[in-house]
Amino acid sequence: MSTFYHLKQQRSSIYIVCLALFLFLMTIQLSYFVPKIVTMNQLFFFTKIIALVVGFKFFILDDLVFKNKAIVFGLLIVFYLTTKVSHDSNIFYYSFFIIGAYDVDFENILRTYLGVELFCVFVIIVSCAFKIIPEQITTRLDDKYFLRLSLGFLTPTDFAARIFYLMTAYYAWRKLHLKLFEHLISLGLIGIVFVLTNSRLDFALMLLLWLIGLKAVWFEHLIDVIKFQGLAAFVSLYIFINILLAYTYNPRWLWSQMLNHLLSNRLFFGFIALKQHGISLFGRHLVEISNGAIQPQPPANYFYVDSSYIRLLVISGILMSVFVLLLIFYLLYRLYRLNSYSLLAFLLLALISSAIDQHLVEASYNIVLTAAFAYIKVEEKHSEKQLKMTT
Repeated sequence: MSTFYHLKQQRSSIYIVCLALFLFLMTIQLSYFVPKIVTMNQLFFFTKIIALVVGFKFFILDDLVFKNKAIVFGLLIVFYLTTKVSHDSNIFYYSFFIIGAYDVDFENILRTYLGVELFCVFVIIVSCAFKIIPEQITTRLDDKYFLRLSLGFLTPTDFAARIFYLMTAYYAWRKLHLKLFEHLISLGLIGIVFVLTNSRLDFALMLLLWLIGLKAVWFEHLIDVIKFQGLAAFVSLYIFINILLAYTYNPRWLWSQMLNHLLSNRLFFGFIALKQHGISLFGRHLVEISNGAIQPQPPANYFYVDSSYIRLLVISGILMSVFVLLLIFYLLYRLYRLNSYSLLAFLLLALISSAIDQHLVEASYNIVLTAAFAYIKVEEKHSEKQLKMTT
C-alpha cells in the first residue's frame, strides 16, 4: 500500500488532529498565557504549519473535481489579500478548517471541539488559580459592588462567552435531548458564570439556550412552521437591524440612549466605526483600544467594536462580508434540509450572540461554521423518538 493511498484513507483523522491543535492554539491566544508564557508570533508560526497541512488534505487528498479546488484556491487568495489590508487573520485561518472539513463527520468535529475547549478552559483556570498567569478583575462603571473575574481569559465577558459557546456545542452534541440532571447542572453553571462575570448579555443567551433544550419539541415545531424562508428572513432582518441601530444611534433620543446603555455602549462604538471609519470593499486596519489587559477599569480612550457584523463590514470589508453571509445562509439551508434541529439551534444562537460579540468567525468559539461542508447525519425528531420508545 502506497504512502499516498494511506494518507487518503486517513485524511479525516489528519483533519481532526490539525483541528485539535488549531483550537488549542487559538484558545491559548485569547488568554493571559500570551504574552506571559508564549508569544503571539510563536502561536501563529505553528498555526501556519497546521493550516498548510489542512490545505494539503483538501487540495491533494480530497476527491473533488479540479474546478472546485481552483475556485476555493482563488477564494483563499482573496481572503489572504483582505487579511493583509485589515491585519485580522481570523477568517483566513478559519477558512482552511471550513473547507478542510469536507467529508469529515461533524460528530467528530463537535467531540473534538468539546474535548479541546474543556481541556483548555480547565488548564487556563487552574493556571490562574495557581498564579501561573494573571487574571483581570474589574467592576462595572455604574456599579462598584460587583466584581467581575476573567479567570485567566482576557476579560470576564470573554470567559462568559466561551462558556456560552461550550454549552451550545454540548446541547448540539446531545441533539437538544438532555436528561433532567443535565438541565439542572446547566442551570447551576449559568448561575455560577453570571455571579463570576456579571455578563448580562451572555447570561440572557445561556438562559435562552437552556429554555430551548428544556422544550426541544417546541423548538422543532417552531422550525417546522416557519421553514427555511422564515429562518432566512429572521436572520436577514436581525443582522440588518443590528447594523441600522448602530448607524442611526443618537444619544439625544431617549430610546437609543437606553438601548445603548443596556448593550454596554455597543451602539456608540458601532456608530463610530460605521460613520468615522466607514465601509470599503476590502476593509481596513482599525486601531482598537480594548479592555483585554490587567487594569481595574477600561482605558479612558477605550474603543472596541464588539458586533461581529459591524466588524465584518468595517474591518474585513464588503467582499468578505458577502462571502461570510453566503456561507451562513448556505449552512442555514443545509441544516434545515437535513432536519438538524440541534445544529440549527447552535447556528441561530451564534448569530444572535454575534450582534453583541466578535466571535462569529473565531473557531475556538463558534465551531458550527465547519458544518457547511462536513458530513452531517439526518437528525431524528424528538416526537419520533418518543413514538419509538412507546412502541
